[in-house]
Amino acid sequence: MQVFRGIPVSHGIAIGRAFVLDDVRQHIPRRTVSDTQSEVGRLESALDASRADLDRMRLQAEDELGSEAAKIFAFHQGMLADPSLTSPIRKRIEEESVTAEYAVQEQFRIVADRFGSMTDSAFRTKVDDVWDLHHRVLRHLIGEHDSLLDGMDGDVIVLAPDLTPSQTASFRNRSVLGFGTDMGGRTSHTAIFARALGIPAV
Repeated sequence: MQVFRGIPVSHGIAIGRAFVLDDVRQHIPRRTVSDTQSEVGRLESALDASRADLDRMRLQAEDELGSEAAKIFAFHQGMLADPSLTSPIRKRIEEESVTAEYAVQEQFRIVADRFGSMTDSAFRTKVDDVWDLHHRVLRHLIGEHDSLLDGMDGDVIVLAPDLTPSQTASFRNRSVLGFGTDMGGRTSHTAIFARALGIPAV
């Protein structure tokens, strides 16, 4: 039997089948468009839909998981309302004539790299939040839905390179006994959701 050790971020013991979740980050190739205004319109629609998602999830988290969990989605809402994040996306579309998907990918990568390079671990943990928002906006642009967890059958322990806060929050509606990731820490938003849900996490 092989034993793996890690840092506990939510206490408890769980025994179950492993459900392995691969890294979901997809690469969007650079593609140019002739109608940049239509791309900006697509971007605005995706941002509006993402904000509506987050408002619904914030209210749901407040009711089911408490104020600390709800604050995470409020933080996500604040990021999407920040012009320093969204304005460069519009600017890239207009100046480089690229698709909204590519512009979103590149700007979120820049912001994630910026957080990841900081010496303060509290800021480094925000990388998960950046990629969470990235996935959300891209899903609305591409028309995809969360389906990676739909293959779970029965009680499982989720194993993944990393989990976004939104993925962890969705465990409350699924038969997840616990989870383990390669990345993250006790102060990450994913860890906060694990404690709010009362499930063991390493």
